[in-house]
Amino acid sequence: MDYNLKGKVAMVTGGSKGIGLAIAEGLAAQGCALRLVARDLASLQQARDRIRERYPVEILIESVNLSEPGGAEDLGAAFPETDILINSAGAIGRGGLLSFDTAAFRDGFEGKVMSAIMLSRALYPHMMARKSGVIINIIGIAGERLNSNSIGTTVANAALIAFTKAFGAESVDHGVRVLGINPGLIHTPRTESLLHPRNETDRQAYAKVMANLPYGRMGTPEEVANLAVFFASDLASYMSGDVISVDAGTRFRQ
Repeated sequence: MDYNLKGKVAMVTGGSKGIGLAIAEGLAAQGCALRLVARDLASLQQARDRIRERYPVEILIESVNLSEPGGAEDLGAAFPETDILINSAGAIGRGGLLSFDTAAFRDGFEGKVMSAIMLSRALYPHMMARKSGVIINIIGIAGERLNSNSIGTTVANAALIAFTKAFGAESVDHGVRVLGINPGLIHTPRTESLLHPRNETDRQAYAKVMANLPYGRMGTPEEVANLAVFFASDLASYMSGDVISVDAGTRFRQ
């Protein structure tokens, strides 16, 4: 399907692997020029080369640590032409309130939540001036299905859900739509270890997780990307401040 996105400029943070890369590929298939952002330069180069083999679109790469002060603001200033912003960077490790690593939590919160907020803030005035733009936050179902054993992820995701809904309710008055996607358990490099248990404890944990998944499998990055591409298009023109889950109903299962 042609989503009428040809010629649009899309910035994808976390764009070198997993869901971010799948979204970048989906947008490239629609003719979008890409600005891929991640920390690791080698992974970005591999992603760029992979996409270029299939799609004749402009691809620029930026190796940036969005957890560092000013990183998001500088990135936004460098690419004011961005029409579509995909905030897909960042992750926060597991752990309860008394067990999570404080330094890792702060770094993760900066990289996932604050980078999305500050990059949106940097690009929003340019989108407002054009009266056109889409910001899509890739969040996670832990913000809905609250989990005290992964308190950092739950808090970060809940914050991004609130940001998306509040910002999206206002931005639409200026021609800018803001949307969110909450992926469930998706088969990415980050979840690859679940498919290859290293010991009996891991095997039992994997069996328990998989037994409760709809269809008996994880989702794919492409299944998340399909929704992101739709959101970026005018087919979703009356959607802003909305957050949609892609987990086949996992969050409601006991």
